[in-house]
Amino acid sequence: MAEVWSAVPEWLRKAEADWLAAESLHSQANAELCDVVVFHAQQCVEKLFKANLIALDQPVHKIHDLLVLSRELSQSDPTWRWEAEELSDLSDGAVLARYPGFDTAPEDASELLVIAAKLRTALLQRLE
Repeated sequence: MAEVWSAVPEWLRKAEADWLAAESLHSQANAELCDVVVFHAQQCVEKLFKANLIALDQPVHKIHDLLVLSRELSQSDPTWRWEAEELSDLSDGAVLARYPGFDTAPEDASELLVIAAKLRTALLQRLE
């Protein structure tokens, strides 16, 4: 079990780096960076889901869909619940923004960052 738990701090460290990147880029109020803000916000939340799964001695799969990760967490811990639409919006925003033809509007980036912040807080509290 020590090996499993030893991975949690590393996931947390990487999640915080993504969070700092998202906040820093968002504070620049540059419309060209909105896609990257959402990407890093999603990456932070994804890593926190994985840290929670590891802490519950669950396998971590190479997936990026927050809705799937949330379902996996709720299977291991029935007290976990989150709005499916918010999870999907954050996942879609991060993935779609990586492709031409889709640009995240500044107001959408701000909204998704708020969702990510709430998820981040909830997931970190579960690890305390």
